[in-house]
Amino acid sequence: MNKKGRNVILVVILAILILVFTNPNEADYEQWLAEEHGIHYTNSPEMGREYVMSTNGVDQKIEYRRGAIQHAGIYTIYDKHYTDAEGNDINIKAFGILKMLFNRS
Repeated sequence: MNKKGRNVILVVILAILILVFTNPNEADYEQWLAEEHGIHYTNSPEMGREYVMSTNGVDQKIEYRRGAIQHAGIYTIYDKHYTDAEGNDINIKAFGILKMLFNRS
């Protein structure tokens, strides 16, 4: 293998390592969820985990229904489903890469 081919392989390996080490984790997702959608949770021994959604300064309890997290090493896809007090579905889908998260449709 020539020097140019070796350099290309090294750059690709380095890029993959950077993506792996900057893949958002659950704490990054929770922070993004609170900032982007106003959803956060509290833990208590008596009640367990309670979710709250803040909209226009008003907090309302929401119920966590289900969710999925797909870790692909270099990126992560989050798909979480909640229900508010009126029974409306709140579906949050996010794509995470390079310690950043983006809404998915």
